[in-house]
Amino acid sequence: MRVAALIPAYQAAPYLGEVLLRLQALPGTPDVLVVDDGSRDATADVARAMGVRVLSFAGNRGKGFALIAGFEALADYEAVVTLDADGQHPPECIPEFVRAAEGGADVVLGVRERTPDMPPHRRFGNRFSSSWTSALAGCRISDSQCGYRLFRREVLRDTPVTPGRYEVETEMAVRAARLGFRVVEIPVPTVYGGAATHLSIVRDVPRIVSMMLRLTLERLRPPASMRRATRRGAPA
Repeated sequence: MRVAALIPAYQAAPYLGEVLLRLQALPGTPDVLVVDDGSRDATADVARAMGVRVLSFAGNRGKGFALIAGFEALADYEAVVTLDADGQHPPECIPEFVRAAEGGADVVLGVRERTPDMPPHRRFGNRFSSSWTSALAGCRISDSQCGYRLFRREVLRDTPVTPGRYEVETEMAVRAARLGFRVVEIPVPTVYGGAATHLSIVRDVPRIVSMMLRLTLERLRPPASMRRATRRGAPA
């Protein structure tokens, strides 16, 4: 399976180099694309120095926009694995994601153990949002906030996505499940380093809640984009 690794990155210069080194140490090293989301530090320079492909935004647009741009740039690959630039997603897990896809999964979601290392407010938010997301998707999604994922090319081609910030990841998982794509989960380590989260409670949490309300209403009245996706031949 021809797989690429997609890393959306913002202000990640202190951490990105180690992530790329660990990717390059993997057997059958995947091709890597770093999408620099308007960083003001040396994020793009670090990636270029490591010899990987870089797509840069002139200003910060948000993780969702970075993911969508990366998926479009990697449309020729059979599957794309997304992982964060700050080292919270161990690259050594990628072969497990690929094995799950080769075994028939269309979407592979990383699931972090809820250990004491996870801050209490994150544990609560993760449990609440994951329960809601599972109900929306009609299948178990144990960690809706983990961005360590694999998507097969057919999922990226056929699943409608609304451009945005952090809410894009949840929308993709829910809509892919609703279209009949097979969703599989695998455990990944819970890692919290020194990098601060860029998710804003004031800006991003309302966007996520609004998106989930919209997906709740979609059950009654699917938008035209979802109706077209079903007719186009996505499994349903």
